[in-house]
Amino acid sequence: MKSMILSRPCSIFLRLSMTCLISAALTLQIRSGAGASILAKSLEPKANSNSNPIAGPEPTTPAPVAYRSVVIKGEEGRKFLSKLRSEIGEEKMAALLKLNRLDAQHLRSGVTLAIPEKVDELSAFSPFPHRVEAVSEIPKLVLVSLRVQAFGAYESGRLVRWGPVSSGKKTTPTPAGLYHTNWKSKTTRSSINEDWLLPWYFNLDNQRGISFHQYDLPGYPASHGCLRLLADDAAWIYGWADQWTLSTDRRRVEAYGTPVIVFGKYDYGKQAPWKHLATDYSAASVTGSELEEAIRPDLPIIREKARKGFRELTAAMTKPAGQE
Repeated sequence: MKSMILSRPCSIFLRLSMTCLISAALTLQIRSGAGASILAKSLEPKANSNSNPIAGPEPTTPAPVAYRSVVIKGEEGRKFLSKLRSEIGEEKMAALLKLNRLDAQHLRSGVTLAIPEKVDELSAFSPFPHRVEAVSEIPKLVLVSLRVQAFGAYESGRLVRWGPVSSGKKTTPTPAGLYHTNWKSKTTRSSINEDWLLPWYFNLDNQRGISFHQYDLPGYPASHGCLRLLADDAAWIYGWADQWTLSTDRRRVEAYGTPVIVFGKYDYGKQAPWKHLATDYSAASVTGSELEEAIRPDLPIIREKARKGFRELTAAMTKPAGQE
């Protein structure tokens, strides 16, 4: 009993010493990171003290990048673009076009470009958060914002790629909702016009013919309902996303492909969000409330389809030969 009583002061002293050491270490760590760039800080996800798995999609505030608007006009515009391309290189020029939801052939006279003060890596301008804890249990997921005309591809809640889209025009808008990547073809022809070749085609809805594929990106929604992509993004999704697995009679889905959530609404009557970047650097960013509204209703369905597909696929693999 004495030994226990005598040991308490020592124990208390050790605990106090350890607390002081930890506090000092944390203070040094915080001070050493104080000089980190604003961009690096802005990409870190906010701490989430709420145990609710949906409470995590609130993205960090975008880095305060300074933009300027430049109208491409005639010969002066061509000279400006040529000089800009030589200064920043082809890779960053491609990132600049993605930021403006354009392909190279639509970079023509009359176009207004939002140009950041410093053309950085494409990930620095992502309209999506770099981490979404709410979907960390989902191996692969694609989020498509109709409002900001962009997609974000996630692996276990971590953003691995983003790029621009051109969704359906006003008369043929792309329906919002939950899809899964189904079947794919390196090249197929449009059901609307057989003269239109659609490279890197990945079907999302068999009945309505909605899909990802490469086609023109003019800087606004222009498709007949599909989600148009740039060539490099279309090829990447084609190789990255999973196809469905069908039963031998092709009448039943045994395993679903990669889930795709299309959400939001494009305001056809107003100027595109990215056209406002010069006055509001967060104008083309997806907000936390948008993600919350998009993810919450579909998350249970994605989980159930993943479980159902796994069960049916496992049963098919273990079924004795010849069994119906």
